Amino acid sequence: MTSGSPRLLGGEMLAWSDLDGSRGPGPVGGPTLAALLTAVGGRTLVVGPHHPDLLDTVPSPDLTILVRGLADAETLAARYADRPEVQVYCGGPERLPASPQYDSLVALDGLGRLASVEGPELSWTDRFDLLTSMLRPTGRLLLGAENPLGLHRLPFPPPPRTDSDWTAPDEYDHTRPAGLPRLRDRLAASGLWTVGTWATFPSPWTPTALLGTELLADADLTGFLQATLSTTQPTGAADSDRPGAVPPFADPARLTMLALRHGGVTESAPGWVLLAERLTAAGSTPDVSDEATDQVGGRPPAGVLMRDGRRREVRRGPAGGWRFADGTVVPSGRTVEDLALTATARRELPGLRALLTAWQAGPLADVPGDQVVVAPDSAWHAVAVTESAQVGSAEVGSVLRRLAARTADAGLAHLLPPGELAATLAALSGREPESFADDRTQTTARGWRELLIDRDELARELAEARALAQWYERTLAERDRELTRLRRIVSLLSGTPTARAARALLAGARTARRSARTALHHLRRPT
Repeated sequence: MTSGSPRLLGGEMLAWSDLDGSRGPGPVGGPTLAALLTAVGGRTLVVGPHHPDLLDTVPSPDLTILVRGLADAETLAARYADRPEVQVYCGGPERLPASPQYDSLVALDGLGRLASVEGPELSWTDRFDLLTSMLRPTGRLLLGAENPLGLHRLPFPPPPRTDSDWTAPDEYDHTRPAGLPRLRDRLAASGLWTVGTWATFPSPWTPTALLGTELLADADLTGFLQATLSTTQPTGAADSDRPGAVPPFADPARLTMLALRHGGVTESAPGWVLLAERLTAAGSTPDVSDEATDQVGGRPPAGVLMRDGRRREVRRGPAGGWRFADGTVVPSGRTVEDLALTATARRELPGLRALLTAWQAGPLADVPGDQVVVAPDSAWHAVAVTESAQVGSAEVGSVLRRLAARTADAGLAHLLPPGELAATLAALSGREPESFADDRTQTTARGWRELLIDRDELARELAEARALAQWYERTLAERDRELTRLRRIVSLLSGTPTARAARALLAGARTARRSARTALHHLRRPT
């Protein structure tokens, strides 16, 4: 029991903290992860650095917490001093009492930050076997795992090493399962049946979107998933905006869309959370249907995402399909941006014009194209806003500039009529093609790939401008030469005897005509 002081097991790190975030990525936390804790109950063990706000949402009153840093243990013990049923341990996992067994085991941070410099260096398998041995039959495990090949790592340079990197990286631990399928197989080999799997975005530690594998595998939800993931930014993208910082190799959002479009977003997610249940002694698999009830915990949602500062959960509808917790149907279809890029790639200019015209003529004209889903029944849905929010947070010019930037980043700008790309899109949508000369300068450097695309696009525009200037110069020179030749001909003709005689004859004719007019005038005057 805790009375403001933690219980020291041995192997604790006296001058260390994982919760303050000064020595590593900080603890796992966030409202989205709290939604998964509804799946645990009974006597619960939480291992690794978890944010105190996340620990407050654990539904079980019988809670045991294990951390390795003494400062973190003292902080948590003081936080739960008025809850005697909460126990806070500090030290290595190998010293944790193994009995009585636990009903639930929560390790959302994974197993990497359990090792202590004061204790033996255990492999991933050693830590996993040690902890799962404390789980009773039909008990549940909620395990987080970072993906070394995730979208939060691929576009960015290797992160700088921190004080917490005294052990070998996980990619060099051959006992750690590589990839999601092998991780599931490892759970099955330990008698744990995988009940649910969620991909975490944009990072494994503080995700703003948890998407179940069933959601990600539903081809009808492509637009909704694109709209959801386009608002997430993998960890490290914000650092690229700092002065002097190196931008990522490629735009992380575009890589995410590419992985989603080709069915690889689950395997390339920054991390995963797996909910597993220990099989009974008879080896029967648990009932994982939505209607099933369990004495340990309930069925967590299929998807959790943060929108406009509040948490939204996605579950299976009673009649099939997907619905939000308030009963709203999750829209199916594709986004306006995806449809526009597809039409541009196929050079379907009439279809692109019809799409943009319908978008800009409707009530969602000021919602970005990557947040508007067009359903198969031609219904339009704004995913970027909730029922309480008002559509119209962005002006039309900005959404067209955004679509123009995405078109250029995809390498499709040359397939549209020449000119300012945003102005061209405005003209195709039926709006006044006002000048959008700053449509590229207002966008940030999303990655080296996008910088190279911008350079190639500017080089192409410069080559076209030079070719046009050379054509003007050649045309002007040819006309100058032709004018000079005609002037010489006129000059030569003016100096010939024939020309002089013609001028004299013409002057005489003019004089004779004036004399005739004078004589006729005198004849007509009465005398």
